[in-house]
Amino acid sequence: MKKIEYILALLFLFSITGCNKFLDILPDDKPVLEDAFIDAYNSEKYLFTCYSYLPPVANPLNTLGLTGGGDILYSPDDLGESMSAGQPAPMRSHFQGNIVSNPYMNFWDGSNGAPRALWDGIRHCNVFLENIPVENGGPKDLDEITRERWIAEVKALKAYFHFYLFQLYGPIPIMDEVTPISDKGDKVNVYRAPVDEVVAYIVNTLDEAIPFLPTLFELDNATEYGRITKTIAWSIKAKTLVLAASPIFNNNNYYAGITDNRGTELFPAEDSQALWENALAACDSACRHAEADGAMIFVSTDGGNNAIKGVSSANISDTTKAMISLRQAITESWNPEIIWATNENTKRIQMYSTMLSNSEWNNANGASGSELGQRHGPVLDVVERFYSANGIPIEEDQDWANNGWYLNRYQTQIATDENARYLIKEGEKSAVLHFNRSLRFYASVGFDGGIWEGREKSLDDPSYPNFQNGKGCGPKNYGGYGSFPPSGYLVKKLSHLSTTYAATRIDLIEELYSFPIIRLADLYLLLAECLNEVGGPTKTDSQGKNAYAYLDEIRARVGMEGVVESWRNYATAEYKNKPASQEGLRDIIRQERINELAFEGAYYYDVRRWLMAEDLLNRPVTGWNTNGKTKEEFYSVTVLAQPRFSMKDYLMPIKTNTLLQNPNLVQNPGW
Repeated sequence: MKKIEYILALLFLFSITGCNKFLDILPDDKPVLEDAFIDAYNSEKYLFTCYSYLPPVANPLNTLGLTGGGDILYSPDDLGESMSAGQPAPMRSHFQGNIVSNPYMNFWDGSNGAPRALWDGIRHCNVFLENIPVENGGPKDLDEITRERWIAEVKALKAYFHFYLFQLYGPIPIMDEVTPISDKGDKVNVYRAPVDEVVAYIVNTLDEAIPFLPTLFELDNATEYGRITKTIAWSIKAKTLVLAASPIFNNNNYYAGITDNRGTELFPAEDSQALWENALAACDSACRHAEADGAMIFVSTDGGNNAIKGVSSANISDTTKAMISLRQAITESWNPEIIWATNENTKRIQMYSTMLSNSEWNNANGASGSELGQRHGPVLDVVERFYSANGIPIEEDQDWANNGWYLNRYQTQIATDENARYLIKEGEKSAVLHFNRSLRFYASVGFDGGIWEGREKSLDDPSYPNFQNGKGCGPKNYGGYGSFPPSGYLVKKLSHLSTTYAATRIDLIEELYSFPIIRLADLYLLLAECLNEVGGPTKTDSQGKNAYAYLDEIRARVGMEGVVESWRNYATAEYKNKPASQEGLRDIIRQERINELAFEGAYYYDVRRWLMAEDLLNRPVTGWNTNGKTKEEFYSVTVLAQPRFSMKDYLMPIKTNTLLQNPNLVQNPGW
């Protein structure tokens, strides 16, 4: 089992800046490079330079997955705490629409929200790989086993950078060597490679690296967690092949016939079942390597190490375990479910996500409010996608139909000890939508009247948020002290159980954690998806398990019955057999991913690769009326925004000036 301890920041030791006028050009600075690889110490610094280009995953100001997917909304008038321009760039790219003259989140050039150009990161990887061998002037005091490992790490990083760009842009140039500045013509003006070639390059590069990478048990757990392992490389390979097999690239007629100025077609032309079979094999291998590293679905044993007063390993109940285990799977650093995590500072995302009680709001008067940033609010559509207490969609649940809960979900009722113990504060009036939901919902979403576990408070005397105007998490002295979530919700899931506010001032007392990039539940869900796409519900993997087995193991963490049992026992008549068909199970697997991985960054990429974004992201964005001062006023569904998403938005645009600099590049379709 992985040791759970917070590791000091390792990967972001060096800041690299530079011009990206051309891709992958080596400046004429040989003396500097010779110094960089003169010995093992300096070579390792260059290795960390390569790591420093990893895209952010925990900062809501510049992480596409956190604030660019349409599942989270900040007020457009919110100008506080590092947001003088309004909504962060990822959010503007969705709600305002991207632009070719200066694209938001431009990871191609490293501008307008993107903290760095990934082509620069790839260039540094190629420089490292060219200069680290002894025969090329590399360090002589570096033992060969370590040299081979560092080479493998940088190859895996280079593959990941290509994968990240592939997610955003589709066909991209393949940059596998350093180009001297003296080169001209097509050596500098590179072409975008077809999708199949990009995928093959990423996979082959990872295959070259994997034999020389360490297992998790071979890492120094005091200094090396976060560096590339065999399992991480296998996971990147699996994600690459799943993306290639998904509808966005597999038989997408919108991209048919798109060519460059050579006449080369950039997108696959036909449907390919072999792509899913390749993805299945890679996901199977990634899961087996993860399990060999000790990975498992995390279930709490101690209530968050005293974060909930009175709860310990000696008395924790099954309900409490289920209620907080998913949250801890995210916020407990290097817990056994983590495959790969970043050592980015998580203070900002926790500051934006953590609730304020009524008494803490009262203390805002006279306080600076510099750490009062609660604004990370899920939209109502995503909240409704969480399952019922029976583990199925609320619109398919017979209890929700027969009791009128679904039709009246926007009405209110009073929480009692019988209908909401430990979930909603007794005596509070809250929406019907907030009752009889899965424990996954209660672990993920902070809502009006809902109990906020942890914060060193007991379950008998819980903290709870109140989102009405002038109370709790609602607007009060807006702009002077901070923000509020315009939808009337917060993301509880990303706030550590121990993170709280000072009793007498609005000062965040945060418990930092390593933000997950990949965890085992993600891999299991990808494996389930591949099994279903290859052979439907009966298809099994190398362990003899079908898709149900992996879904059920993840669901058990939050106290849900298995997929087949849940639909058979609790669904309305028309849905009882839904899990038995490939189409029905496909829909279930997709909603399981939306539920399980909510607010971790997967939604942005999943709805695009499934070609579901035109449906999901064109709907009016709604939430509660946060200007309401009474419960009756607050619980009124309000349209907050109306985004526009079209087929072109599935891929990012390339900046106009970048296309002018390189006439061999072509723009993405629709832009």
